[in-house]
Amino acid sequence: MEDNKVRFVTYTQNQNDIVMSGVAAINKYLSESSDDEKRSLLFCLDRYLDPYYGYNLSFVDEIIHLLQERMFLDSDKEIIEDILQLLTDYSKEQLDFLAEKIDGVDLEYQADALYALAMTYNIKYVPVFNKYEDHENSNVRGVAQEALRELSNI
Repeated sequence: MEDNKVRFVTYTQNQNDIVMSGVAAINKYLSESSDDEKRSLLFCLDRYLDPYYGYNLSFVDEIIHLLQERMFLDSDKEIIEDILQLLTDYSKEQLDFLAEKIDGVDLEYQADALYALAMTYNIKYVPVFNKYEDHENSNVRGVAQEALRELSNI
């Protein structure tokens, strides 16, 4: 029987304080906490990275780099998915670490990782998309091909 457990992710002032303390504190928390605590911090990060809320953190680029690194260090599916969502939504134009390590991304997340790269609209990632445009997995192939179409219009 499949586990239909419903999980809620929330965050508290503790996670807010960690984010406001900077990248070192965020990294420490993501390195030492339980998976549920990590998800809470990632959910909190969504608030601080979203321009709507106006936080304008001076260390956003460092957070984005840290998230790229953490993606390869965590094995929990939900954490990886949360990280990919944050990278897709807030990375702006740079995901160089992910682009360099894309071959090491598990096939389950490869299409999402390519999509995150595509959403940067950075033409320097064209060679990455070229590499995957004939991939055996239709989702991976489709994302790569769509990225190439979009970038050809820039």
